[in-house]
Amino acid sequence: MELLYPFQFIDNFMPDKIFFYVEPSNISSQKFILNRQESYHITKVLRRSIGDNIWLIDGLGNAYNGIIRNIQKDIVSGRILEVFPKYGENNIQIILGIGILKKDKLKFVVEKATECGVKEIIPLVLDKCVKRDINHIRLLKISKSAAKQCGRSIIPNISKPNILKELLSSYADIPILVCHDSGDKVISGLPKILDKQSKILLLVGPEGDFSKKEIHFLEDHEANFINLGNRRLRSETAVIVALSQINLYHD
Repeated sequence: MELLYPFQFIDNFMPDKIFFYVEPSNISSQKFILNRQESYHITKVLRRSIGDNIWLIDGLGNAYNGIIRNIQKDIVSGRILEVFPKYGENNIQIILGIGILKKDKLKFVVEKATECGVKEIIPLVLDKCVKRDINHIRLLKISKSAAKQCGRSIIPNISKPNILKELLSSYADIPILVCHDSGDKVISGLPKILDKQSKILLLVGPEGDFSKKEIHFLEDHEANFINLGNRRLRSETAVIVALSQINLYHD
């Protein structure tokens, strides 16, 4: 099985590729088996058949080019032709901590953060959060769907709700970026924060922003505050703007 470096595959990236999810346990000896849901989409919706090429992701960092060899009892199986490690992934691992948002805003954040290359999303119960619980299963489905749609090989993990103190304790050894208007302008502040870093924690507050107590707590933990501009942004917008700036700088 030929392994290609990520940049070799990126050079051949085609936006019309459709990716399907394959369980890592269902890949063995250059063969794959898809679950019933993905098999249905391939055979009944897209009308693919034996001999057709398909593109797969395993959610752990690998993309595959495969060929359908068998369709039996509505289950698609086939052979792996090529493996593409870290396809569609960033050069930096971004952990996103986001204050739990109301209504469908958190779903939107999960979708867009996945598209922007985040590796893990941690919903935070903060002082000004109106909502304090999440639909974890639904968010996992959104993350998987977004990863397939944008063509990245890692499906971000969605953690259960956490509190700020525990989060900072878990990631005490990596730089912390906090989106807040008290910080440096993002363009001027990023180089000194991100230079030679391979992993960062990005924090965005809920609708009411971080409380003063939380800001002081973050300051005590030597967090870096970044200002996203002169306009007040919604939390979900701030996530996209911050991730875009980080990706532009680090890629």
